[in-house]
Amino acid sequence: KTLVNNGYNEVVLTGVDITDYGRDLPGQPNLFQLVKRILNLIPDLKQLRLSSIDCAEITDDFWPLLQEKRLMPHFHLSLQAGNDLILKRMKRRHTCQQVFDFCQKARSIRNDIVFGADIIAGFPTETEDMFQDSLNMILDCNLTHLHIFPYSVREDTPAARMPQVPKNIIKQRAKLLREAGERQMNKYLSTQIGISAIMLVEQTKENISFGKSQHFTKIEINDVIKEGKIVHCMITNINKGVLNAHII
Repeated sequence: KTLVNNGYNEVVLTGVDITDYGRDLPGQPNLFQLVKRILNLIPDLKQLRLSSIDCAEITDDFWPLLQEKRLMPHFHLSLQAGNDLILKRMKRRHTCQQVFDFCQKARSIRNDIVFGADIIAGFPTETEDMFQDSLNMILDCNLTHLHIFPYSVREDTPAARMPQVPKNIIKQRAKLLREAGERQMNKYLSTQIGISAIMLVEQTKENISFGKSQHFTKIEINDVIKEGKIVHCMITNINKGVLNAHII
């Protein structure tokens, strides 16, 4: 409430594992109950965004929130890999099927949702087929905002004692994942031309305003707009991975 009173139009709930929120609190409220409470108690908050979620911790409280337009339709998934055996060796809580089902159900409720994900390339014991599963997951779940990380050894961890993937293969797999992500993003951006968007202005420089849409895509407008302001705009074209728009 203090942030909104000070003129902030968007709040981002962020943390290392935000879907684990509430387990140490009286009554053990979950993240999605918190989101509902924020939206109900602060009606003047224009945009609320979640930084990252774990599909294994989605509760029934989440799904009704998708009807709330002030909750931004971009969710970043803590995916890490597209193969269940690798996920198990990573000690992740979710399965690939859970991720797929989550994306499908979310889109059935709110069809403009976009998803991003973290994916690690070359985790120990990852075979070529396992790596292909990760590439397939990008397409199967229609992921667009990807963060790709080549695996690096951390001493005294269980993964460090597993059979390692050669560094040159890790590098190549990371490259292929990034290329797949770029293709997905470009494909998505091309669908936005001629569509209206909501832009939160983050910076204005040399008569150009820069910001992000409700889907967390970069937008530029050739106009001077106050930083922090939310504007409605029409997407006109794409330039080097950035949407160009004008105010409507």
